[in-house]
Amino acid sequence: MANKEAVFEPQGNTTVLTCATTAFGVCFAVWALYAPLGPYFREELHISEAQLALLISIPALLGSVMRIPMGILTDMYGGRKVFSLLMLFCFFPAMAAMYANSYVFLLVCGFLFGMSGTSFAVGIPHVSRWYPQQRQGLALGIYGIGNVGAALSTLFAPRLITYFGGDWHSIFPIYAVPCLVMAVLYWQFTTDAPTKTKSKSLSEILSVFRRAPLAWTFCVFYWVTFGGFVCFSLFLPSYFKKVYSITPVQAGDLTTLFIFVTSFIRPIGGYLADRIDGRKMLIVLFLLAAALLIMEGLQPSLTVASIVFVSLGALLGIGNGVVYKLVPTYFAADTGAVGGLVGAAGGLGGFFMPIVLGASCDMTGSYFTGFGIAAGICLLCVFLARKEFKHV
Repeated sequence: MANKEAVFEPQGNTTVLTCATTAFGVCFAVWALYAPLGPYFREELHISEAQLALLISIPALLGSVMRIPMGILTDMYGGRKVFSLLMLFCFFPAMAAMYANSYVFLLVCGFLFGMSGTSFAVGIPHVSRWYPQQRQGLALGIYGIGNVGAALSTLFAPRLITYFGGDWHSIFPIYAVPCLVMAVLYWQFTTDAPTKTKSKSLSEILSVFRRAPLAWTFCVFYWVTFGGFVCFSLFLPSYFKKVYSITPVQAGDLTTLFIFVTSFIRPIGGYLADRIDGRKMLIVLFLLAAALLIMEGLQPSLTVASIVFVSLGALLGIGNGVVYKLVPTYFAADTGAVGGLVGAAGGLGGFFMPIVLGASCDMTGSYFTGFGIAAGICLLCVFLARKEFKHV
């Protein structure tokens, strides 16, 4: 029996990787949909910066905390089934947002379709089990390109709103229907990798959180790398418009540039992590990120700010690829569970940091304090990378 379980050796599965990356992109477009609508929400609902930050980041809340159980479910039942059902579920609250006319209704809809953000914790174990360890960094980096789905929102949503005469309600079906279509396609065309070992019980899966402190260290790293990506993908459209007085379309275009750089450079991070010490890479990345955040806190010109955010996006994208190369490397048998935990931490970073930045502006009239806090977390990551990996 043991010999039968050891027969399967993963060599890669292009169909699964392609479908998973596409599905992740569709889910991420829904997850980030409130971000480009921020300026419209501010004008129509007459809300404070902190309230706006909460609204545009609310999808990140459920999409973060539910990554842990979704990763566990993927370990137990397979990515094909879990991913398909996830996209089917997200279709309904995304459609319901079309009828939202109040702050509370929008919060509820955003909270529920925020489940689309759990797609990352589902796709990571589904893809990784089809690839040998020496190719997982690149494969998971390619999967991470699905982050570019956020650009489908920031780039096109403002233009669609203009096309519809300023009616932001009309764009929700445009983003909801692809979730339904992709759910059917994912079920039809993907498969789960044959398991090499018997399925673990829930208690066995959860035990990794108690016996592996390194999993929690990875959480802090991903709070910064992926959390930073989510934070600024959500926050920049409103930030650029308020601070630099540009149009929503222009703000969306600058945010799209940030998203493209962060998403498409991610495979490079995974590729490099297949060959270079990931710990050393992260130390350098976090130091540079801290410096860029302090620079942006000084509120430079629009040109300099754009360069800062593009450079920051490159660092965050490489960091994302490095962290998620390390997860299956150190936790091969618990990729879904640990990936879910780490992904949850990243999503929560994306939820809380826009609120910190918005509160900083409300209380001090400046975003400097918020950017300073973000830089401080980067320096904490440098400390952890120097200390924790020595015990591995």
